[in-house]
Amino acid sequence: MERLITWIQAYLSDKEALEQAQRIDELRKAFLAHFGELEALRRKEITLLQFKKTLDHKTKSKHQIHGKKTNIWGFSGFSGQMFFNQIYNQAAYVDMTAELTDAFLEAVQISPDQTHDSWTQDKLAGFADVIRQTQKVALEKGYPSQKCASIKFTTFFLSFFWGLQDLEHYPIYYKAAREALTYFGYDPDGRDKPFDSSAYLRFTRCLRTLRDEMSRLTDKVWSVPEVQHFLFYVSRRLEDTEMIESGDTGNLRESRAAQRLVRLLREHNFIVSYAEEVESVPDDVPEEFRNKIIWRFAGTEGETTCAYVFVWDMPSEYICTVYEENEEGFLRRLHSIEAEDERTFLTKLHVYLSRKGDERRQYTLGDAAVDTYLERETLEEWLDILYERKQMIIYGPPGTGKTYTAQRLARIMTQSERRICLVQFHPSYTYEEFIEGVRPEVAEDESGAAHMNVTVRPGIFLELCNEALKQENRDCAYVLIIDEMNRANTAKVFGELLYALEYRNSAVPLPYSKSKMVVPDNIYIIGTMNTTDRSLAQLDFALRRRFPAIYVSSSESEQILRKYLEEHHSDMAWVARLVRRVNDRIGNLDFFLGHSYFMNRSLTPQKLRRIWKYEVIPYLEEYFAYEPERVREFDLEALLDDEGDTSDD
Repeated sequence: MERLITWIQAYLSDKEALEQAQRIDELRKAFLAHFGELEALRRKEITLLQFKKTLDHKTKSKHQIHGKKTNIWGFSGFSGQMFFNQIYNQAAYVDMTAELTDAFLEAVQISPDQTHDSWTQDKLAGFADVIRQTQKVALEKGYPSQKCASIKFTTFFLSFFWGLQDLEHYPIYYKAAREALTYFGYDPDGRDKPFDSSAYLRFTRCLRTLRDEMSRLTDKVWSVPEVQHFLFYVSRRLEDTEMIESGDTGNLRESRAAQRLVRLLREHNFIVSYAEEVESVPDDVPEEFRNKIIWRFAGTEGETTCAYVFVWDMPSEYICTVYEENEEGFLRRLHSIEAEDERTFLTKLHVYLSRKGDERRQYTLGDAAVDTYLERETLEEWLDILYERKQMIIYGPPGTGKTYTAQRLARIMTQSERRICLVQFHPSYTYEEFIEGVRPEVAEDESGAAHMNVTVRPGIFLELCNEALKQENRDCAYVLIIDEMNRANTAKVFGELLYALEYRNSAVPLPYSKSKMVVPDNIYIIGTMNTTDRSLAQLDFALRRRFPAIYVSSSESEQILRKYLEEHHSDMAWVARLVRRVNDRIGNLDFFLGHSYFMNRSLTPQKLRRIWKYEVIPYLEEYFAYEPERVREFDLEALLDDEGDTSDD
């Protein structure tokens, strides 16, 4: 009670917060006075698509309040507009928009009996069932699973439309309000499940109970919207000032292991505001979450609100997968840990979190120049080509660091390892693996009998495009590195992608799923190619025209080796001169020795001899297959004796 009184006094004395709440209420009334699209949809004057587009436009607008741009509804995120887009798109894919429209209108229709609130459970459960049905049909017809809607957003979504009709009786299911209610001790069990049709009913009851309590403690009568403004104020101040007791471990209060995790996370600048053991719901979570023990640590990392989620296979044996949950509830897999005991587990987690912190540092052109030993101007020029053309090929003989350089360029562009995808082509690589194809899978019917299904599955590149197309990712660069690009039949593997690469953001129909593929502007491709395998001239001409080609020359390779040896093995700088003479004797720029053979931190004369015997000589024997006598020209001891470059063992 004292906690609540303290916060009420702080809120009522904050003039700026009260003015902001009043301004938001005024703007909401103005919005509702001109929002007739819901009635137009009921009268069938507009389609669901037209309704969705209008809503997108109207709810995205922001207003200046106290010098800050404010979204007065909070509908423009994952659980609002994106959820609407997802449920509409999956229904449109299987021509079920009429069914979705009817279900939507039924779900958002407020019951005439406002004294009986339990009808919301039926509305939520019924609408979730329709979403599941359209999703099931869409998946059976090849719709990408990553584009499907998550049922857990149903509660916020429907409550938004109930609130548009009557905010006093049907408050919007805002996350900030739920977090603050939990902080004040209301609804401690209401956060456990991703989707729970009774959660909204508990939420509204808690709000009304809090409203009555606040009215009793003050001289004013509070409305439900005013209580929500207050809860939003509390939630944001908790994030800004960390007034919440750091390390509140909720239903994990008795767990010493949870307390140790709280302390470790704090060491890495993550302030835990609430921790809990979460009950997984089999119908609404991925397979890897089912029947597992799940610990969720919510809090702040700098200015970011997020959570760490630990999914335990066997807590007693310290086998766990760590996820990161963003503010809208989306999960990203971070790291898996297997340890023999708790101390080892915490040590491994500490090492990972330390490395994760390093990843946040901007990777620069200067860093890439240091890592690759290439000139900064050269890397800058290659980056300019990639930014302009969206795709390119780096080619040259083996051992010239082509793939390593491609990874460094990709790191500069993405600033994130998870947005870099590497695939290696080979003679058996197919269109079905790269774009899309049919896959057999065993399924069980209701009787338990197994049968074989053939389903359409996206390939690695189509999955990357779908990820890059997500609204939350459109400002992020994604890079696909194709290693050994010329070893596959590129014309067959790429298929209609050749057109899509040149005409970005244009929809290209696909043969198996009959869906459309779009290659967005934020997708970049770097191919690498060994000139010893097949000449660039033998690539499909249409492909060559779309991929600018960058050649790693012998002079660049030798310069890299010279710099590396000067920095790490100054006593063996003569190796660079040795390689230069060998390349002169080879006489073919497509087959010269690359620097990667010799960039070894433990390089010694003895190790050089092993590299020469087991890597360089076999390579030369392959090149001089029709002139085997020439291999004798490259005997290491003879080369060293001729020039007097050998060093003492």
